[in-house]
Amino acid sequence: MYRIGDRVCPRYHMSRVGTVIDMRQQAVTAGNGAGAFSKMWIIVFVTDDGEELTMKAQDIMKAE
Repeated sequence: MYRIGDRVCPRYHMSRVGTVIDMRQQAVTAGNGAGAFSKMWIIVFVTDDGEELTMKAQDIMKAE
């Protein structure tokens, strides 16, 4: 999992490295499997270029 201050980047655009500034959970409203829904993590981070990105936790990874 991630913490505020971690260095992260999107999995499919790894040159956009940034620092996590906020984390929150959001309710899931649809799915294709049986069972109850669990909330998903939303991560907000600022890239080194100053751009603020909001992405699902599953779509980012820690930058090395």
